[in-house]
Amino acid sequence: MLEPDQIYQANAFDLFPRIEDGSIDLIVCDGPYGVTINEWDRIDDIQEFNLELIRIFSKKLREGGGLYLFGKPDCIDFIDYRPFLNLKSKIVWYQPSRLAQGRFKYTNNYDIICYFIKGEKPKTFDLDAIRVPQLVELDHRLRCERVPSVVSGKYGKTKFNGNGKNPGDVWGDIKQLTYRSKELVNRDALNTIQKPERLIERLVKASSAKGDLVLDPFAGVGTCPVVCKRLDRRFIAIERDEKFVEEGGRRLQEVENDLAGRLF
Repeated sequence: MLEPDQIYQANAFDLFPRIEDGSIDLIVCDGPYGVTINEWDRIDDIQEFNLELIRIFSKKLREGGGLYLFGKPDCIDFIDYRPFLNLKSKIVWYQPSRLAQGRFKYTNNYDIICYFIKGEKPKTFDLDAIRVPQLVELDHRLRCERVPSVVSGKYGKTKFNGNGKNPGDVWGDIKQLTYRSKELVNRDALNTIQKPERLIERLVKASSAKGDLVLDPFAGVGTCPVVCKRLDRRFIAIERDEKFVEEGGRRLQEVENDLAGRLF
């Protein structure tokens, strides 16, 4: 079995058999999209590739455990994932700053994050940890809350919360990294590999608790492990690129040094 809190240099499919079934609380899977010319992204059929991942992940997750699967709009089209996991949401990660280069169709300005759970009810969904600012004027919101379906009906728990609201399924408040981003580790990892820490942090906070075990099978430069370490989650991370593994290890060491410094 794989020991937690390490980034393993390997092909993820080679290590999946060494992960205990039913041991994982959350999976953050930012793997191939099947749309670029990069060697690691050359997938003949991205839907079938993702279906195989979903089959494997369904065995590794605990009951109620979550999976966030990144991809393009068609990443799970034309496949039947229902025997394995329950699709709860398709989150649109909206990026209006992307170059609009389409000449004969509308340019794709978003990625999809498919949120699955094992079973009917999530083991963890911590809404209070991921609330975002209310955009509706308070007076209007209060008027809406006086309607019967909210006062005494099934929507009673949707009342105004001063700490913010549910972020919904369209996220435009977290921007993709650019060449000028201080967070960017390696230009080779821009956009297709390295995601913003804030984005991964929202997923980890929402769908795991302290001490939970998170699997990142395509770890890239280590963003998910770094977030897990900072948030006191255990992790198993896998990445086949040696250079990315080294960079992820360096980032982890920086977090460990920072956490140790806060104790003194």
